[in-house]
Amino acid sequence: MRAVPRVVNASLFKQRQEEDRKASNQLARSFSLSDANLIRSILAQKPSNTKHIAIHTLVGADGFALTVPKKLVKRAIDRNRIKRLMRESCRQNLLNLDGQLVVLRLRKKIGESSSGKLREQERRQIKDQLFNQLSSGK
Repeated sequence: MRAVPRVVNASLFKQRQEEDRKASNQLARSFSLSDANLIRSILAQKPSNTKHIAIHTLVGADGFALTVPKKLVKRAIDRNRIKRLMRESCRQNLLNLDGQLVVLRLRKKIGESSSGKLREQERRQIKDQLFNQLSSGK
């Protein structure tokens, strides 16, 4: 038998999650773009390129989208890690995206020399390129 009813535990857990989410400065879901036509129009713009990342921008409301094609990164683990790095760079440079729609796109195949696996050196390069490119204001 429980000392505290299950409903109370669930509501306390939900309250704690909400407090943690507010404190961690996460990106709101409404900030991410989901309209395919809008993303296509942003991708039609000329990107600013680095070795691994292309950044397409369009003046408009705030928002961002990420593209990490399966063709370039075979392993889901690596695709998810790259997307986490992209989200983190957008979150930290949120103030630099004033009135811009941004699409971050991976443009180079990952792990050509390491049988398709993302290695630490490539991860560091991608992270540096993302943070330097977004923080410089494009």
